[in-house]
Amino acid sequence: MKQYYLDTSVLLVYTLTSGADADRYPHVQQLFDQIQQGMIKATTSFYALHEVYLFALDHAPDIEIGGNFGKKAIQAILSTKMYVTPLLTRIERKIHARLFQSLSDASDLPHVISAKLWGCTGIIAYDEHFRSVTDILEYKTPQEVLELEMLGASKG
Repeated sequence: MKQYYLDTSVLLVYTLTSGADADRYPHVQQLFDQIQQGMIKATTSFYALHEVYLFALDHAPDIEIGGNFGKKAIQAILSTKMYVTPLLTRIERKIHARLFQSLSDASDLPHVISAKLWGCTGIIAYDEHFRSVTDILEYKTPQEVLELEMLGASKG
């Protein structure tokens, strides 16, 4: 079974932006249903959890409300059957950053390094710039992964 890294863009749709991303939410909810059923193996990182929390703080009317939204979002993520990778060491980051020089957004470097180090074969995201690293990690949207899973199930 393939193991996928879930990027912040997917975690946000699952937790904090489901209303604003109404067209994406059904696919993300179905993806998480399959994760819960053990049909898809998923991983994320403390980097992604941190970004979800910061998003909540940045988009709430005050810090207390943002903190509560962020906390609830992280609790929802942690209650799933998803593995959470630790922060990278300085050496891990330095050594593996060379693999991903084609990545245009340096802030996503910890995500791809974590995905690679923890055995993920691909990244599920809504950030197109991950396409630049498909020679190392495949890039899929939640809908694409669901379509692959359905195709695989119909063959099996």
